[in-house]
Amino acid sequence: MLNHLRYKIITLFLLCPLVAKTGYPALDVFTSSIHLSMAGAGYLYSSPVSVKNNPSSVFKRSFSASLIKYPASISAQSAGLQFDFKNGGGSISLHNISYGTFQGYDEDAQLTGIYGSSDTWLRTSYRRKILLAPIYYGVSSSLYSSNYNSHKVRLIIFALGLHIKLSQYGTVLGISAHNFGKQFEGAKVDFLPQATFSISKKLTHLPLTLYSDLISYSQAKKLDLFIGSDFKINKNINIRVGSSTRKVSHNTNQGLMSSLLGASGIGFGYKSENIFIHYGFFMHGTTAFVQGLEIGTDI
Repeated sequence: MLNHLRYKIITLFLLCPLVAKTGYPALDVFTSSIHLSMAGAGYLYSSPVSVKNNPSSVFKRSFSASLIKYPASISAQSAGLQFDFKNGGGSISLHNISYGTFQGYDEDAQLTGIYGSSDTWLRTSYRRKILLAPIYYGVSSSLYSSNYNSHKVRLIIFALGLHIKLSQYGTVLGISAHNFGKQFEGAKVDFLPQATFSISKKLTHLPLTLYSDLISYSQAKKLDLFIGSDFKINKNINIRVGSSTRKVSHNTNQGLMSSLLGASGIGFGYKSENIFIHYGFFMHGTTAFVQGLEIGTDI
């Protein structure tokens, strides 16, 4: 009963913005406030703590930590590092999602104890340029561990990515495959592999970068389109916004504002010479909010 309640809560609040169905909630969550504010768009934007990106994405050497607060007292904490490695770039990040505590009862409705529930995973990635061509490839792996009282799940997940940089047009085109791997322990998990087609465009006459990501799920006849933008107000301040076709499925007809703002996000970032701070939030069609804070530094 408790296990059913746990996945009901997690699926409702964590996964609605990203996927229609999955057997393992931690595979599709926000871990970066930057991607949160763009409503899931920005697979070609790399953050040290983001798991929603193309592993071939180019990045600067940096460190960041984030805290994402979901409804129902669910929270995600992450810390990550991006660095140069063997003629390319590498990253490593540690993530934890706490689902809170639950009361357990036996068949006679007697309290048996208080139980905690969480998912923890370690993610590593490597990307490299292909000779002198403006083409990059990358791979990432994530080792997951889920604990709920005495029940455990262990699995490893991989992602592959490729992108081409068209500098003369200010455009990047990318393709990536996510959520395929192997389970080692626990109740059977239904993976939901996906293919993501991404594009980013830096406008010539405006300090604005647009992101678009089209996701196709292997086990569902459905496509999701995510669109986001990163507007540079000045050398220190950025505003990021985004939305997706999830707006339709999130629409609960509770009001005009809820319908318009459902499955949308907005965020604000400040960057000094070496330090950056970003706050963002995402709104469900049910008017429930997800908030995120990310702090980092160049190294």
